[in-house]
Amino acid sequence: MFVYDNIFKNDDEIRAFVLSAEEHYKKQVLDIADNVAKSDTIRFLTLAGPTCSGKTTSSYILEQEFEKRGISTKIISIDDFYRSRYDIADDEEPDYESITAIDLALFKECVDKILAGETAMLPVYDFVEGVRSKYVPHTPSAHEIIIFEGIQAIYPEILATLPKDVTKSIFISVDEDIEAYGTLFEKREIRFYRRLVRDYLFRSATPERTLELWEGVVANEDKNILPYEDNADYIINSFLPYELGVIKPYVLHLIPYDDTNEHERKLHDIVQKEFENIVEIPSKFVPMDSVFREFIGKENR
Repeated sequence: MFVYDNIFKNDDEIRAFVLSAEEHYKKQVLDIADNVAKSDTIRFLTLAGPTCSGKTTSSYILEQEFEKRGISTKIISIDDFYRSRYDIADDEEPDYESITAIDLALFKECVDKILAGETAMLPVYDFVEGVRSKYVPHTPSAHEIIIFEGIQAIYPEILATLPKDVTKSIFISVDEDIEAYGTLFEKREIRFYRRLVRDYLFRSATPERTLELWEGVVANEDKNILPYEDNADYIINSFLPYELGVIKPYVLHLIPYDDTNEHERKLHDIVQKEFENIVEIPSKFVPMDSVFREFIGKENR
């Protein structure tokens, strides 16, 4: 368990604290890039992790690092292989966490074409309409590395389509509980607060909506993601010690809780109690390329 109770005397100390956390996170990603770059056989990287673990930013950093080393790289989001909502019965809620939501036949077809050096027609999924909006051709170059990114990248059904001898897997998450200023935050709870803010800012979700979805998210993690964590070749811990101080004003003041809604009122009470002693850190100290910007966005508050 990570423990901290830093008291900052000035902005320079805050800045140093934030940058130290950023360097620790990025070193984990760069070490993986160095290791993979030494191999002449790796064609596929899977980058998986539970919700709000930092998969997207980490995949971009890996792409940049491989390009610096002269290795052509392509990021493919497994989310783009979702089946159309119209393929699901009218009385069913689309379950984007389940492997049944993925068009495995199309995924395997694209993998096979890439392995053969042929052009693969990669789908692009429109989450607003719930359908594939188009297909984009991709012709792999020699020695290209494909990064498959998404929560499903660790599912056995996905890994079964990728040849083991040319595939390495990465698992990213908040990897430990945190005691901050005398308050215990469980690692899953930290990701919940990330999601609470992200969904409000970028998906127009109320706190109640995030709570409604969270039960299913947790159930899927316990069944389909966390049991396979130890099978990964590489592990990234995306927790940033400064993040609780940064996210405090978002969860306390930015998000509007409905006091007439029992669930939102209870959540607000919990947030107020847990963050009471957390020392606030202005988001202006968070680098624009930080993994934490996935959850709070580019605008400083």
